[in-house]
Amino acid sequence: MSALLFVHGTGVRQPAYGETLELLRTELAALAPGTQVHDCYWGDTFGVPAGVGAAALPGAPVAEAPAEAPVAEEELGPEDRQAVVWGALYDDPLAVLRRPESDAPAFGDRSGPDVEHRARALAEDPPGELARLLDLAGVRADFLASLDAVLDSGPGRDALTHGLGPGQLPQAVATAAVAHLLGGALRRGTPVLWTVGQRDEAVRLVTGELGGQARGIGLGVLVLHGWAAHRFGVMRAVEKRRAWLMTRIHPQAGDILKYLARGDALRTLIKDRVTAVAREHGPVTLLAHSLGGIAAVDLLAQKDLPGVRHLVTVGSQAAHLHEIGALPGLAPGKPLPEHFPAWTNVYDARDLLGFPAEAVFPARVTDLELSSGQPFPAAHSGYFPNPEVHRLLARLLGA
Repeated sequence: MSALLFVHGTGVRQPAYGETLELLRTELAALAPGTQVHDCYWGDTFGVPAGVGAAALPGAPVAEAPAEAPVAEEELGPEDRQAVVWGALYDDPLAVLRRPESDAPAFGDRSGPDVEHRARALAEDPPGELARLLDLAGVRADFLASLDAVLDSGPGRDALTHGLGPGQLPQAVATAAVAHLLGGALRRGTPVLWTVGQRDEAVRLVTGELGGQARGIGLGVLVLHGWAAHRFGVMRAVEKRRAWLMTRIHPQAGDILKYLARGDALRTLIKDRVTAVAREHGPVTLLAHSLGGIAAVDLLAQKDLPGVRHLVTVGSQAAHLHEIGALPGLAPGKPLPEHFPAWTNVYDARDLLGFPAEAVFPARVTDLELSSGQPFPAAHSGYFPNPEVHRLLARLLGA
């Protein structure tokens, strides 16, 4: 059985990388027992240091995001609608607890004390199915903290005191708590901890424990955020947001720019790790995410590495860079060399940083579109908890 070597992507640092590596080890241990999953961590050594890059931005630093433009719910299909809603909730979990300014307090809703009592008890001792989901991601303590944060927040206290509307409070608290938990993981650089099915099941379970019944979440007063807004056709001025947008994408963009200028050291690290792991286990399956995928394709285009049995890129921009003539190791328009190994390229249509590759490298790569159901930017790390990705890796490792 082949070993797996995991090269991370842009903007990733510890401890997020270690958490993702452990996730891969846990899932592959169940599907392909005996698989060795090895690290190839480069963020601290070759990435852009924290805090670098803001000095030349006009207006930096910017503490708050500018107001977003609303979007009509009927403009989106059901799956896109949920992705948009959760994208907003990951950024602002308390949005579901806020009443529009035009709404009067729902004084007839007296469920607040009961909901709060149930929620505090739930956090201390989650029931079996919820405990299983929390333990699956190792986040019992984090869930307790998220639920407390929601209940103790200003919007949380207001909703518990004045109500939201008939039957709305239990699901609003449940949704806010789950969004707080998953949004926090995303901001740490950790892949969103659950699949969308597990996320929605967590909301359903918590809602039931709080005495409510889960329903679908509409857009309501929620809004599109960042790059996702552009993707769905929401136009807005950006001059006053430049510093905010740029500070949001550092060090992600910085890592890419630094690699394109000085990528030799990262390629050498990957080569050395491939050589060391292959010496111990034989030819490896190389899993490379985002910028890691760019570096891996770049390296393998330049050097014949028999230590790589199969390359799997996820959420990578390698094909796009080659198409525009920006991949350092392969001249524009040139095909992949004959020594290049078998290559599977996984992308998610909602991942704005993930690109197909077959059209750029015909007959040399197999594209596989796998949706996590997550919005961008969560979709960019949504490959790692996706069971379809785990099954793909297990199949390649056992081949």
